Amino acid sequence: MAGKTLLQIIGSLLLITVCIITPADGARSLSARRVRGSPSRANNRYDRSITTFDPEGRLLQLEYALIAAEERGRGLTVCVEWDGIVIFAFPSSDTSDSDASLASTESTSNNPAGEELIFDTVTEHNPTHNSKIHRLSPTHLLLTSGLAGDSRTLASAFRRVVASWTHQNYGEVITTRELAAEVGKVRHSIGLRPGARVLGVIGLLIGLDENEGDDDSPITVRVYRSFPGGTIDRCNVCCTGGGADANGNLARKEAMDILTNIVSGSSRHQIHSDPEVSPTEEEELQTIIEKVAQVALDAQMGGGELKNDVEDECEQNTKLDIWVVRASELQHEPDERNVRNTLALSSFHRHLGRALMDIRYARRVSSSQLTKAARSLTRTATKVTLD
Repeated sequence: MAGKTLLQIIGSLLLITVCIITPADGARSLSARRVRGSPSRANNRYDRSITTFDPEGRLLQLEYALIAAEERGRGLTVCVEWDGIVIFAFPSSDTSDSDASLASTESTSNNPAGEELIFDTVTEHNPTHNSKIHRLSPTHLLLTSGLAGDSRTLASAFRRVVASWTHQNYGEVITTRELAAEVGKVRHSIGLRPGARVLGVIGLLIGLDENEGDDDSPITVRVYRSFPGGTIDRCNVCCTGGGADANGNLARKEAMDILTNIVSGSSRHQIHSDPEVSPTEEEELQTIIEKVAQVALDAQMGGGELKNDVEDECEQNTKLDIWVVRASELQHEPDERNVRNTLALSSFHRHLGRALMDIRYARRVSSSQLTKAARSLTRTATKVTLD
């Protein structure tokens, strides 16, 4: 009888131990077990190698990399492309106030009251401002969401392709579409090597591209998204980060719906106080900048579900970086009389090499400063024109 009782006690202890250890499943997270499905040992062998498909035809290592990119994105990043101008916003990094010394004298003129909002004209990439932004070339910018080390590795891959294309193979500036396709091949090749680990980062490539069918504005700014498996897609509205759980997926879906309606023009009647008055292009752009920033701000504050007193405190502590990217004026050659005819007769890459990307951003912007930041950024956002 005593022996039977002892066996029951031992069995109960073993059951408790299994219940405690099984949810941890080694170093695997809840998100990883959700992707893999059943936590049985039979399924574990399919996620050890990037080259092994599971019975459902999935590469689990790619799905794990996507989870890492969304979980480690440090807040929701929203990006829209409107009329050749790219606007994106994301939570500010926790940097010290010493960054204020990096701002130009233009910042003081835009901020006479000495508020915390800082405007800065960026001509060369300064990595001390934010580690999510990587300047690849004078015509390309990379916005990343995911592991910091993998983000730097992805940026290096982009830079190698730019240098090889420009200085070794073709001797001309690469377009954003061509650069995205080349790096997509590189990321896909990683998944073909046994023992390799795919990069846990989603990259948004922003740069100058050919604006086909528009002679007045032959160069525009476009956005291409790069996924861990090498997939490249062209996007006018995209959101990354914010978490890989149900709340993160819901935040990205809601942000996509709101921004898509804004860019498509379904909310233009809300831009002006009088519905019968059509807003100007500058007013519309300012409203889009404000709404893009507001979507990122709401996501960072938890979707606006906080109480009033907590919400006020959260708004004061929540800061955003807002970026506006456009194509600058073409640098005309002295002997070029008819630019449009020359564009039609020669390679587009030649003229792309004479254009630059103009970048303006406002950093550490609070909720009460969105309108002022959008107004300042709007004054510099104009399209490329040809004389």
